Amino acid sequence: MKHLLDRLKSLFSNSESSEKEAACGDPLDYEKFVHLDAEDLAEQGILSAYRDLAPQILQYTASALELTEEIDSDAATYAVSAAGQRFEIWEPGASNGDGWERATVAFFEIVNLSLRSSSHKFYALYGGNDLGGLFLTVEEFAAARRAITKRSDWPWVPVNEPPHYGYPN
Repeated sequence: MKHLLDRLKSLFSNSESSEKEAACGDPLDYEKFVHLDAEDLAEQGILSAYRDLAPQILQYTASALELTEEIDSDAATYAVSAAGQRFEIWEPGASNGDGWERATVAFFEIVNLSLRSSSHKFYALYGGNDLGGLFLTVEEFAAARRAITKRSDWPWVPVNEPPHYGYPN
């Protein structure tokens, strides 16, 4: 009977890649995944998302950063500032096609500035509307990259370098 149950489980499993990752021991704890959505961040949502994440940030460091938003609806500009750095998300005259990416980079840079004295860093998972993050140590980050076979499922560090902005492809 056990053989039959095992066979049925294998027939109805989610996917081949999930089986491979389970066999490799995917080290990420997806229960701790924080959904962000790059579009929400870019549409004047960075401060709100940071405030929502602050209790988790405080699990890894003594204090969160002060973050301010600069919004001018008439000029169609949006920027955020933290720790003496200013991040332009939308600005007149610029190619605003990369606003989601700039918002992603800004958010992760700000969170990681908050964690500069911590053993953890906030790493991105996925991108666009599926964007989220996980707090990981350098060792957990490296283990995930070794264990997860599909590069687009790797944790990554957003950087201000078009066209991929650090996304593993």
